[in-house]
Amino acid sequence: MTNSWHERFLAEEYVYGKEPNGFLVEAAQDLSTGKVLCIAEGEGRNSVYLASLGNEVTAWDFAQAGLDKTKRLADEKGVVVKTELHDLADVIWEEEQWDAIIHIFGHFPIDILNRTLTGIKKALKPGGFYISELYTKEQSRYRTGGPREVAMLIDPKELLGHFDGYFVKHFHVSEVNREEGQLHTGTAHVVQSKFQKREGK
Repeated sequence: MTNSWHERFLAEEYVYGKEPNGFLVEAAQDLSTGKVLCIAEGEGRNSVYLASLGNEVTAWDFAQAGLDKTKRLADEKGVVVKTELHDLADVIWEEEQWDAIIHIFGHFPIDILNRTLTGIKKALKPGGFYISELYTKEQSRYRTGGPREVAMLIDPKELLGHFDGYFVKHFHVSEVNREEGQLHTGTAHVVQSKFQKREGK
């Protein structure tokens, strides 16, 4: 089967740029350094940034070309990022492994999204953080990035419901301006989240 993401990331250019997501930069300011996982990480801009802050970072993606570019960017910035090729449709989530899990513009069919969010909750350590910026269903009217299929865009209420019982450190739905390479350009409609796992969850 052709992997369209692998094909996309074969380009020499970093199609989403080399700079980290703006919300992630804000959200990471008060995180303690630790063991961090970036899912659907693409070409490595966020994982490399987090590694530069002193975290032990692992990047997962479905496209080997993206992981190869992650390694190149890490070398360029003088940091280390561990890369692993995973399909979120069947990845095995281990219990209480991560101090933070980062999910920036990773959009999937609803069954894979639900499976992924369930896995994230299992894999976070008590006190660990889920940090995300994702396109809402309103984004279908903006055409400035993200999937064209409305079903793959996020319903903020459903996302909040997934993390019922967590500390809500930040939850915001709004327009933002994003200039991230070729494919995220201009005003977009997003939901930003920073949820902390309670003890015993």
